[in-house]
Amino acid sequence: MFTLHNPMKVMNERYVVTSHPCPMCGDTLTVSIASDKLFAYRQGGLAQNVLSEYDADVRERFISGICAMCWMFDEEFGEDDE
Repeated sequence: MFTLHNPMKVMNERYVVTSHPCPMCGDTLTVSIASDKLFAYRQGGLAQNVLSEYDADVRERFISGICAMCWMFDEEFGEDDE
């Protein structure tokens, strides 16, 4: 499940939505989506469909909140699983 926070209409048929804050750095991301995508989200649509115009890093922000920089930092310098 993913979350679109604070949907706000900015233009005819377009809304801006904000991601969860990154649990590591606290940063948020705001993107624009079409009104039909917001409707699909409210009907239970999947992130890959609702946010299809954005890359996987952006979709991940709306799923987990983790930003790409913190994800890369954790992969590079995080604790070993061993």
